[in-house]
Amino acid sequence: MHAPELSTGALASLNKEPIIFKAFSWIGKNPYSKDTNPQGIINAGIAANKTITPMLVDKLNSLTKVIDSDLEYNSPQGGPELRSEIANMFNRHFNPAAPVIPDDVVVTNGCTTGIEMLAFATCDSGDRILIPTPCYAALDSDMSARAQARATMVEMPLDETMSVSQITYFERVIAELKARDERAKVLFLMSPHNPLGVSYPKPVLRAFFEFASRHNLFVVIDEIYALSVFDRSADATPFESVLSWPDLDTYIDPSAVIVMHGLSKDFGLNGFRMGWILSPWNKQLLKALHSYSPFGYRPAYTDRMITNLLSDHEFIDSLLVTSQQRLAENYKLAADFCTSHGIEFVPCTAGHFIWLRLPVRACAKTLQALGRITAAEAPKVKWSMYNELVVWENLICNEHVYMPPGQAFSSIEGGWFRFTFSISKPELQLALDRLSRGCFL
Repeated sequence: MHAPELSTGALASLNKEPIIFKAFSWIGKNPYSKDTNPQGIINAGIAANKTITPMLVDKLNSLTKVIDSDLEYNSPQGGPELRSEIANMFNRHFNPAAPVIPDDVVVTNGCTTGIEMLAFATCDSGDRILIPTPCYAALDSDMSARAQARATMVEMPLDETMSVSQITYFERVIAELKARDERAKVLFLMSPHNPLGVSYPKPVLRAFFEFASRHNLFVVIDEIYALSVFDRSADATPFESVLSWPDLDTYIDPSAVIVMHGLSKDFGLNGFRMGWILSPWNKQLLKALHSYSPFGYRPAYTDRMITNLLSDHEFIDSLLVTSQQRLAENYKLAADFCTSHGIEFVPCTAGHFIWLRLPVRACAKTLQALGRITAAEAPKVKWSMYNELVVWENLICNEHVYMPPGQAFSSIEGGWFRFTFSISKPELQLALDRLSRGCFL
């Protein structure tokens, strides 16, 4: 007797689990707690803004009360009141060239679902989605596990990631795909960037739009960290939402441009699983997304609670100001630590994390402590993807601090890590102390 096989897509998905998921079981068995498990693993890897958690808990508890309508089905694409408050939030904080209206918005149960819905809506099976590296770790599985689009990482030197010169690498990939009779359909960008924590300069975005227009690509811009910009100094590249461009049609047909945002990052509500897609210029796309929406329902209770939260504009404004102030303070601690320990890092202006490269001596120290090399061999050690994983696992299992390795973000150089600084300040200081102990002392 033989059991029937799973589908081809299901079998392929078995190999799509991001490598960082390996760490989650370790953290789950030994999570840090100041009161009950102070020696546990500090999670400095998940992009979660814990600096505003007390404010949110108090506010949400004040909104909690189940009513009759919470027991009914709600609108899968988001009810009119919720979409109205989301549109209001964009109009107040994103400086749109034309007002965002509720009908421009489709609500999803998190941006993971939103990315998958867009992959279904824009790509046939096997179509390519171009993504500049380094990039958010879960994009490949989000786009390909079920939708069967193919996330295609466009590799480039780190010093060109915010430069117009990177378009050369995209043109090269397009030429290679055409030579194999393969098709690219989408360019996926994040601004502010994950994991670099900076906004794309406007000339770079213009170059991206012109490139996409030449090759008839959709452009998805994930602006999930737009309201977590904490450095607005004169020498920092400012964040400007693509919604604010009055001349967008000079560079690309606006109907090809799609914007994403949501609750998880700017509002510190990862667990509420709510994101939204905007396409003010493409009503056909919105109609297609509506047809997918029943697969991304949220509880009616959640939709109503978030509607009430977003409708308190005074609280939201205060929350965002507090968040940005605390992110700036925590970032300074992390950046000062890197500078004092000779750690290379990308100065960031937004988001919850810092992209850093540990010195090779930290790698040698780890390998020697684990008995992988002798003291005589230490000066010859170089970063490799294998050594990066060894250091990563050692930091988690022995030093009890977790930050994901660069290869999870498709980094082309060994030794890079993404360190989340948006945790409580005492926890952040302890995590840095553990890094110092594990890598330098």
